Amino acid sequence: MSLPTPITPYHKKAYPAIDPTRPELSSKGKSVLITGGGSGIGAEVAIAFAKSGAAHIGLVGRRANRLEQVKVSIEKDYPAVKVHALPADLIDLASTTAAVKAFAAAVPGNKIDVLIANAGYLNDQVPLDKIDEADFWTSFEINVKGAFNLLRAFGPVAAADAVVINVSTGIAHYAYLPGYSGYHASKLAAVKVFDHFRVEHPGVRVSHLHPGVLATEMGSKSQETGVVKFDFDDLDLPGAFTVWLVSSEAAFLDGKFVWSNWDVDVLKSRAAEIAASPTLFTIVLDGFPPTTGGS
Repeated sequence: MSLPTPITPYHKKAYPAIDPTRPELSSKGKSVLITGGGSGIGAEVAIAFAKSGAAHIGLVGRRANRLEQVKVSIEKDYPAVKVHALPADLIDLASTTAAVKAFAAAVPGNKIDVLIANAGYLNDQVPLDKIDEADFWTSFEINVKGAFNLLRAFGPVAAADAVVINVSTGIAHYAYLPGYSGYHASKLAAVKVFDHFRVEHPGVRVSHLHPGVLATEMGSKSQETGVVKFDFDDLDLPGAFTVWLVSSEAAFLDGKFVWSNWDVDVLKSRAAEIAASPTLFTIVLDGFPPTTGGS
């Protein structure tokens, strides 16, 4: 199944413009907190930030052994980086708050520079009237309540110019995809949770990211159902793209929803147009006047 795209070239692996070792993309001295950091996309993002020179990387997840494995691997390859394994359950506010506070307490200034909200849950791909009730609502527990808990914990310890990346899904842009009711609806809801945080925290930059179609546990689960079939992208793509998205080169994407596959040089060439538009690359009702006010 091919994917539509408004930006070409359409990349399936990392390329020089998003190389984390580019001096322009340096995260030297930065503190970076990543949820879902024990495997898949989260681990790749952590490696990319280590390459770009981050001083502290916090890995949040439920499986302590996996967090520790990623920590050991990164600190072996990048000894200048301090990695913190922070076991927590995002659907529990107290657990999430404790992990975020522990990371903030361990970094200079006790403020966190970058938050990568990557943890997520994909329900079984069956029709809405056949899906297990608990499985459906688990999507909302992790994808929406988890976002709420994470942002509640992050707000008080966010640096004044912090950058937040909501790792979402390109499925959010589809009108319908068979069997994805819980995942689709919860990921759309989470976008608006992050949008509210952005408006309520002036100075903090927030972007949404489709990381690509990847051979992770979630990606494999999606493929195994046979509902849709995609060619997988390389796992190094979202890691490198995320480092670029956090950098000053991508500041014009504040409030925008982009895909890792989109070419950054083309995006930069359209920076003025993208930044000036209140609707381009956002989730809004087409034809409705954009507003941030109340009714």
